[in-house]
Amino acid sequence: APLGRMGARWNSNAVPPLTSERYPIKRGDFAEVDEADIAFFKSVIPEVDVLTADDAEGGGLEAFNIDWLATVRGRARVVLRPRTTEQLSQVMKHCHERGLAVCPQGGNTGLVGGSV
Repeated sequence: APLGRMGARWNSNAVPPLTSERYPIKRGDFAEVDEADIAFFKSVIPEVDVLTADDAEGGGLEAFNIDWLATVRGRARVVLRPRTTEQLSQVMKHCHERGLAVCPQGGNTGLVGGSV
């Protein structure tokens, strides 16, 4: 198995349980991302920077949904990589107007699972 930080071994094939199952906290009253949202994001951000999941559980986006210790897992269905403050501003405005939850991610390095 590969060596992780601090020399700890981890199984890159292991899939941790969803964090929402581990910590059953009621989700806020947020809207669900739909095809119209995806189309909007692609109109603002280059299509190569709009990543979508293969399924409702976030399949295909494991690199963004599982923290680097492989202890917590989210199920984001869309990952956006805006490159300018203008793109970010438009995305955030749209998400606010639609009531979409946003989870900023800065490299998946949080030790407490806050990144997913």
